[in-house]
Parts: sequence; C-alpha cells; structure tokens
Amino acid sequence: MKIIDEDLAADEIMHMLPEEQIRHSENVGRLMERFSKWLHAYAADEMYPYFSLAGYYHDIGKVCVLPGLLTKQEILTPGEYRLIQQHTVFGQELLDLAQKGKITGIPESLIPLLRDAALYHHEWWNGRGYPFGLEGRVIPLVARATAICDSYHAMVSNRAYRPAYSHDYACGELEREAGRQFEPALVTLFLEHEAEILRMMGELCAVGE
Repeated sequence: MKIIDEDLAADEIMHMLPEEQIRHSENVGRLMERFSKWLHAYAADEMYPYFSLAGYYHDIGKVCVLPGLLTKQEILTPGEYRLIQQHTVFGQELLDLAQKGKITGIPESLIPLLRDAALYHHEWWNGRGYPFGLEGRVIPLVARATAICDSYHAMVSNRAYRPAYSHDYACGELEREAGRQFEPALVTLFLEHEAEILRMMGELCAVGE
C-alpha cells in the first residue's frame, strides 16, 4: 500500500492517479450527474445533486495501490487482483481521514455519501461482490448507481490490457448482468437513455475525454 500524506486536498490526491484513471473518474462523475437526474423517477433522495461528486471520488482508494498494478498490460495474477480489490477499503480509510479534517476539500456533510460510493461500488446485486458480499438494497443507492456508470465507462474506454469495447457491447453486458451484478431496475433506467449516453460519450471523445 502506498502511503498518502495527510493535510492534502482530496483533489490533489486524485491527481496522484495515472492519467487514464483520472479521466475515468472524471467521466464516471459526468455519467453519474446525468444518471442522477433520471433517478428522480425511481426514488426520492435529497443527495442526488451530489452523486456526480461521489462518482468522481469512487476510486480514490486506488492511490494506495502500486501504480504498476493499475497500468499493467498483462493479466493480473490472483494475488495482484486481490490487492487491487483493496482499493474500496482504502477509499473508506481516506474518506475517514477527510471526516477527521486530515484531508481537505470535501464538505463534511458529503463524506458519508462519498464513502458509500467508494466502499460499496463493487458489491453485486446478488451478493457475490466485494469487499463484504452485500446483497440487493442493502447496498446504498449511490453505490448501485456508481457500479453501472463505472462498469459502462470502463468497458467503452481503452485500457492498458485491451482496446475499448463498443457502446452496444457495453449496453449488452449491463443487460446480461442485470439481476446478478447490477440492480435490474437501475439497468433498465440507464438503458432507456442509451442514445443520450452514446451522444455524451461521443462529445467526451471529441475533446479527448
């Protein structure tokens, strides 16, 4: 685990990530901003205006992972994969430091929301995710939404170990994983707006993301 100095601003910490990861976090934040507007039809939540910030900070814990693992071009070993999985817990620990005022730049009232996204966005709807194996609506809504935006953007982006998949492929994967990895109702809501998502991603690519 890479040690992070205290008394840094949260955005300074985010910019310690590899460039590819910074772009991913920014774009997951943008997707979450759009998704949160559609979520009003799904459930009432006064925190929707801040879902975009939760999306941006969802992978903050990856700054505690060795950069070489995040940019490795070869297939990860099981041990390396387990190390990367720890980024969810590292994210919680960093946001706990923010709660104590040791990391600046995040309003205290928003830290619980951001912590939920960082810690739980790899939990699965069927209970097979990590780090705790939570299931269904026990997983906070912001984390269930982040999981969809995170996975979609990861699929349509170039990665060190593979080229980007198409929008159609990514949407198909979300649909196939509904009820297993993702909440079905949220996948349906996301895909109802897939033309807007595709247009949005095209605009991001046009400006180099």
